[in-house]
Amino acid sequence: MQHPTGPGRQPTVPPVIGIPWCAWHQAYSATARLVQDAEGAAHFACNSCREAYHLVPVADRP
Repeated sequence: MQHPTGPGRQPTVPPVIGIPWCAWHQAYSATARLVQDAEGAAHFACNSCREAYHLVPVADRP
């Protein structure tokens, strides 16, 4: 279901395709995993962004 965006406007949420959206490099990635940013918000980050920004997946935290 496509959300109405009005003339000339882009949707603010990427369409769902079953592959997570990396919030850091703004693209889909099959390697994206759930992480928390410095403020505690949950986002998905791909493997290369997790390495570059020292992000630890939520599932790997103690």
